[in-house]
Amino acid sequence: MSAHGPEDPELEPVAPNDAQEGEPGDEGEATPTAPGLARTAPRSVSELQLKGIIESLLFVAEKPITVTDIAAVARAEAREVRRLLNELRTEYNARGIHLDEVAGAWQFRSSAANAPFVRELLQARPVKLSRAQVETLSIVAYRQPITRPEVDDVRGVDSGSALKVLLDRNLIRMIGRKDEPGRPMLFGTTTQFLEFFGLRSLRDLPVLREYTELTPESEATLAREMAEENAEGDAPKSAEGEAAQPEKVEGAKPTD
Repeated sequence: MSAHGPEDPELEPVAPNDAQEGEPGDEGEATPTAPGLARTAPRSVSELQLKGIIESLLFVAEKPITVTDIAAVARAEAREVRRLLNELRTEYNARGIHLDEVAGAWQFRSSAANAPFVRELLQARPVKLSRAQVETLSIVAYRQPITRPEVDDVRGVDSGSALKVLLDRNLIRMIGRKDEPGRPMLFGTTTQFLEFFGLRSLRDLPVLREYTELTPESEATLAREMAEENAEGDAPKSAEGEAAQPEKVEGAKPTD
């Protein structure tokens, strides 16, 4: 009688082709023996639901994100990303959150109709521009690149203070110097300008024909807003907080 019984499993031969648990067999890949050892298999974008990925990326992005950036992170085709972005924009149209394309990128934004409630929660004051600043910004936007003397020539008054405020708010920037005596500075709009007004590009700026085709209701709304702005701007404050004096136009007659 031997030291080991005939049924002792330790002496049973093991077939060389039998794969052991946790070791690779003929198929190549190892079978994980514990959850912590499991390998993450590559998954296609379709399995991860591309639309949901795009939604998540837009939600966490601190600034507008481009189609190229989304496609790179999601490992998807830019064409497919753009198609799903347009679908999401339609889906969010009737909600309190809108998906907008601004400055060539995409961003979730609260609905403009709910702006008063959002401002109250954030305790933020609406950003307002004076009439002079709006005029100056419009001239720069439509005629850029443009110099300060050219802006002054269009407005008929000095625009230095308005340009300074617009520069401080990053709505315009200095883009170079004009090749003429004195080499005056050239001004143009910024990406912040597009984001501020919700424009995809400068091509989205309204044209004069669009203004002349306003409906009577739109004209009445515009007139009311302009009247309210004029009432608020009777004593506008300068950047230093002092009441600004009305600009004088040479040769203008005083009004009663």
